[in-house]
Amino acid sequence: MNTRALQCFIKVYEKKSITAAAKEIYISPQGLSKIIKQLEIELETELFFRGSHGMESTESGELLYARARHICYLMEDIKKEIGIINGSRGALNVIVSASATFFIPLDLIYSFSDEHPNQQLKIQDHPDSFPINDLFQEQADVGIIICHEGIDNCNYNLLHRGEIVLVVSKDHPFAIKDEVSITDLENEMLVLKAIDSGKDHILIEKCLDLGITPVIKHESESLSTIHHLCESQNVVGVSIDFVEDKISNDRIRVIRLKEVLPVNLYFISKNREVENRSIKLFYDYLKQSKG
Repeated sequence: MNTRALQCFIKVYEKKSITAAAKEIYISPQGLSKIIKQLEIELETELFFRGSHGMESTESGELLYARARHICYLMEDIKKEIGIINGSRGALNVIVSASATFFIPLDLIYSFSDEHPNQQLKIQDHPDSFPINDLFQEQADVGIIICHEGIDNCNYNLLHRGEIVLVVSKDHPFAIKDEVSITDLENEMLVLKAIDSGKDHILIEKCLDLGITPVIKHESESLSTIHHLCESQNVVGVSIDFVEDKISNDRIRVIRLKEVLPVNLYFISKNREVENRSIKLFYDYLKQSKG
């Protein structure tokens, strides 16, 4: 059994079809069938049966799938570690949330490779609301993200504490206040900064808990859009403090909430028994750089 065979098995499991899986991994269906058959011989069990929805996994197949992805990742991790020991140029695959770059700019992240020439980075930045779980599991070594909930099989370390803030134009009644309560948002038109996928915004959840029905005018990833709507429509924008701290807009006031709604920044890495030295080096660099 080798990692190539496991990768083939994983693809058949996910596609539920020999033909569809073969197309994705550039192998003939006959060749892929032989690989699966050889796996079954080695493990002395059947991994699939033909069901009404295609190739269905047996109980043994389910067990193998639960372990196979982790095994493949560990093998790639081992190759990277050996490359580092031998002085070759390894590469960490990094996923970064858009809001994270306001606190940890991309140029600072890339500068890691200047201090550690043998450690190269491949960075993907995504909107805060992008559903990154599958992407993280399959393509990433680490992530610098907000809201780590919903990311499977990961370790996480706090990089920075943040919280929800409101933004309004200087003509809005809130503009004369330093802070407001969530209850003050009754009947206010809100423009939300999207921060998480697959769940309600943390402020909306809190409003509903308090019996307040929020009026949502718009939801956007774009801070310039949120600020523009605050000025032109006199609505209340909902953003993040460490994001607004980096933006200069004299026409906008940032107002804190009396109720603290945390939106923290995390460093995440895959959960595994052996710590990856490259990942620890990168994490220590970020912590030291941001104090």
